[in-house]
Amino acid sequence: MSRPALAALALLLAGAAGCCRFRSSTDFAVRPVPPGPAPAPIVPALRVLHFGDIGDTTCQQKAVSAAMVRANERAPFDLALSSGDNLYEQGPDEALAGAEGCAFLPDGNTVASGWTPPADPLFRRRFERAIEGLVRGGQPVPVYLVLGNHDVDAGRDNPPGVPAPADVSRRKACLEVAHRSPQWTMPGRHYVVDRGPARFIALDTNLLVRDYGGFTLDDEVKFVEGAAQGCADRPCFVLAHHPPVTAGVHVLDATPEYLSRLGRIDAAAKGRVRAWLVGHDHDLQHLRSPGGYDVLVSGNGARARKDEKFEQVSVKEARLFFASTAWGYGRLDVGADGWGYRFENDRGDPLHCCEARGAGPCEPVVCAR
Repeated sequence: MSRPALAALALLLAGAAGCCRFRSSTDFAVRPVPPGPAPAPIVPALRVLHFGDIGDTTCQQKAVSAAMVRANERAPFDLALSSGDNLYEQGPDEALAGAEGCAFLPDGNTVASGWTPPADPLFRRRFERAIEGLVRGGQPVPVYLVLGNHDVDAGRDNPPGVPAPADVSRRKACLEVAHRSPQWTMPGRHYVVDRGPARFIALDTNLLVRDYGGFTLDDEVKFVEGAAQGCADRPCFVLAHHPPVTAGVHVLDATPEYLSRLGRIDAAAKGRVRAWLVGHDHDLQHLRSPGGYDVLVSGNGARARKDEKFEQVSVKEARLFFASTAWGYGRLDVGADGWGYRFENDRGDPLHCCEARGAGPCEPVVCAR
């Protein structure tokens, strides 16, 4: 079977898991690198919740969302990050009356002000209702999002009177950028968030696959070059949907073209990024790219892939430290002397932890309870 056919079959099988055919989380995990002893904990100046692929109303979404709320009650988060696929199956409804008025500014990134998007119940039904319990000091925890492939999917026939697929993808991206609520902040297709000691560089990695909707990888590369200049004196993290390396089903994405386009993003960052916070694969993973930055996949929010075995890494020179099919989420703590990351399952149990000191990588350590 050809690689494209295998990819299509894998995604079809993955989609079948979206209806909560798997009624509970699994405990399957691989740990090729044993964790080291737990060091003195990093004192966090910033607590960040990281989740992805949560935009479907499954029993898994309910379980993971409840676990994230409980985690926030134990130790409140300063902000939350969604790694895309916010609205399954095909993003917001671009056919709503008034949606045609959504337009990007000449930068192709931000949306013109003074325009109110039509009310689309999908935002609340698929995403916002699941996380409205994330509250700190009586106020919602700020939630920042990026676009995933399902958010801009135009994969359908083009009936009369409906925009062509390229325009559909552009309009879907526009509607997600334009939407605002206490649980939804997306300033642009790409943007920067500076919070406490850290910088987060949010990207539209649909462009790693191909240009779409009139958007080009050239614009993303130019943005990264500018954003990375602010990383000389602080840890910087990329927030994105597509992983630069993976041991999940999306190993099939790592075509020569994909890796070439990724290489342009990496070159633009000039080695100043500590880690990528991503989703796309419906699992939990910690890897290290050939470029030396860590990759933390938190994509098991609503649609499990129970049969993953993590037997192959998408890039030969990359290293896999941990992978699991458990339902769950990630927690990033950033302090004055380093940062750490912790995966937890839907029961709140720690699954894998790593800590980075100074400018070093995040090394696996025993999780403190």
